[in-house]
Amino acid sequence: MNRRHFITTGLVGLTAALVPTLASAESLYVDDTNDGYLNLRTGPGTGNRIIKRIYGGMELDVIGQSGSWRRVVLADGTTGWASGNFMSPSYFPQMRQNARVQRTNDGYLNLRTGPATNFPILQRLYAGQGLRTIGTQNGWFNVMLADGTRGWASGNFVR
Repeated sequence: MNRRHFITTGLVGLTAALVPTLASAESLYVDDTNDGYLNLRTGPGTGNRIIKRIYGGMELDVIGQSGSWRRVVLADGTTGWASGNFMSPSYFPQMRQNARVQRTNDGYLNLRTGPATNFPILQRLYAGQGLRTIGTQNGWFNVMLADGTRGWASGNFVR
C-alpha cells in the first residue's frame, strides 16, 4: 500500500467517523409561542439570519442538534435551525391535527367566535398551523387549537 492510498483511505475513514448521522429523522411539532411564531435561522443561535417564520402546530423533521437548537426540515423542503425549547413530540396531546391553515393574502387567518366575519376575532392563525376540525357550518370550520381554544375559521383557508 502506498502512502497516498493510506492517507486518502485514512481521511475518508476519519471524516465518516466525525460526521454524525441519524438513523431516521425525529418528528417534532412547533409549540404555540407568545409571539405567534418561531424563527427558522441559518445557524444555531439568535445571531444567525432569519430564513422564515414557523408557526404552532407545524411538523418538523429534526436532522441535527447543537445544544438546545435543532436543525430541521420543513414540509416544503426548507432546512434551517430553530430553538428546541419551543418544540414538542406532539402538538395535540389528546388528539391529532387533521387540517392546516393555508396561505392568505393578509398573512394570517382570523379565528372567530362564530361562523361569519361579523363575529369577534379571538386570535390570528398562520399558514401551516395545525388544527383539529370539530365541525362545519356555512363554509366555516369549527376548530380546536393545541391549547384547547375553540373557534371558527373560514373554510376557504383550511385544508
